[in-house]
Amino acid sequence: MTKPMIIAFECSQCGSTDFEEVKSRQVKCAHCGSLFQVITNEPAVVINKGANVVFGKNAKVEIRGDLEVHDGANVEILGKVTILEGKEQKEFKLKLIRGSSGK
Repeated sequence: MTKPMIIAFECSQCGSTDFEEVKSRQVKCAHCGSLFQVITNEPAVVINKGANVVFGKNAKVEIRGDLEVHDGANVEILGKVTILEGKEQKEFKLKLIRGSSGK
């Protein structure tokens, strides 16, 4: 099921401002069908059920934004993992994945 997500941007292929969300962080122009990735300065990290994630002893990982670990995920942290929270203004951009053909 698709729903409107972003109206503040203009499609680089046809000029429309009507977008539909197709999956997490991807939108499609409702007019010409061009597919875009939504790029933000606050990425989310999600570790799903069944995942086996190990941050090794030499790891120095910084996560800017949210970290979500689902029940059933195995996460082992041997090194350093830092979650950075800030009051920065959210910035969103669109990156063209696949343009429309013939329009």
